[in-house]
Amino acid sequence: MMNRFRKWLYKPKRSDPQLLARFYYADEELNQVAAELDSLDGRKDPQRCTLLVSQFRSCQDNVLNIINQIMDECIPQDRAPRDFCVKFPEEIRHDNLAGQLWFGAECLAAGSIIMNRELESMAMRPLAKELTRSLEDVRGALRDQALRDLNTYTEKMREALRHFDVLFAEFELSYVSAMVPVKSPREYYVQQEVIVLFCETVERALDFGYLTQDMIDDYEPALMFSIPRLAIVWPLLPAHPRTCPGATAPVACGMVVRSSSGALAHPPVSRQGVISALLRPLPELPL
Repeated sequence: MMNRFRKWLYKPKRSDPQLLARFYYADEELNQVAAELDSLDGRKDPQRCTLLVSQFRSCQDNVLNIINQIMDECIPQDRAPRDFCVKFPEEIRHDNLAGQLWFGAECLAAGSIIMNRELESMAMRPLAKELTRSLEDVRGALRDQALRDLNTYTEKMREALRHFDVLFAEFELSYVSAMVPVKSPREYYVQQEVIVLFCETVERALDFGYLTQDMIDDYEPALMFSIPRLAIVWPLLPAHPRTCPGATAPVACGMVVRSSSGALAHPPVSRQGVISALLRPLPELPL
């Protein structure tokens, strides 16, 4: 009775732009859709059921989006780190991911199993249950505060938000890792090393004339073959072209092999010859 009186007396206006007011009405809409979905027999009206499920997911996205804004404003220095998101495939990182994670957590908590992921589902179920409980606590705390003071964030509410943020980040990594291949820290580090190697190779190749800026600006297809090959053979190339003993012209010493008699097994390779060789198929590369 007291809650009804407080709701009638302190209920925020729908037009109020403050975050707690926006959350209050977004959460109210979510509850209404959930109640209708629970009372509907999907076998009798499958089209209405599909529509309500889509609307329910949209409401979840909206509620989580507002909660994230509240956390950015309420606990900006205490947000759970999400550096792991850079390891997710591009098609996974979209605006509706949070809502899908919430829906997945509720399904797992209710006993559902991800298709072809039975072991992963069983491992994530305790975390999913804890996450859904934490989210309910957050929603209750935010609704209660919206009926008290829209301009104040209590310490109890901050603590609930911190706990939820940590659980949600942990579930996000576990759930996405179970659904799609996610690089390990070692694999991601090696990928970064290769990127740095290729960048340095391009810079040095430009300095020594193996590549031209026009080739890079024009996205020359041959670059796709020449850059990895240059990176592979770079340790064989000198810091600058010089004449090797026994050679008659400036060459890249590492690209020259002598026969047992001391004569050159291959003719001297000029700077232009190096890049030409690197652009040919691998079997044709000079030894």
